[in-house]
Amino acid sequence: MDDNKVILDGYICKPTIYRQTPSGRKITDMILAVNSEVDASDFIPCIAWGRNAMYIADVPVGTHMKIKGRIQSRKYHKKKEDGTFEERTAYEVSIATLKVI
Repeated sequence: MDDNKVILDGYICKPTIYRQTPSGRKITDMILAVNSEVDASDFIPCIAWGRNAMYIADVPVGTHMKIKGRIQSRKYHKKKEDGTFEERTAYEVSIATLKVI
């Protein structure tokens, strides 16, 4: 089966960023620090929509969370110092369900 499913257990490591898209959809970005097996952490960008976005909008840094979702990619343009733009790809986890532990 070609499922795109991710389960992460980690801690919010930066303040969340809540906003609305031009079409009015609610969205919250967060970075989840997930422990790895080699005494280090991986910092995973995650994005929540709608009710989940409102739920985690004010969750403080250090909060332990378990999330389920999928990996998604998106293209964006990064403005360089010389004024030109460079196309880049961002990868993030789109959250389907979440739970504060």
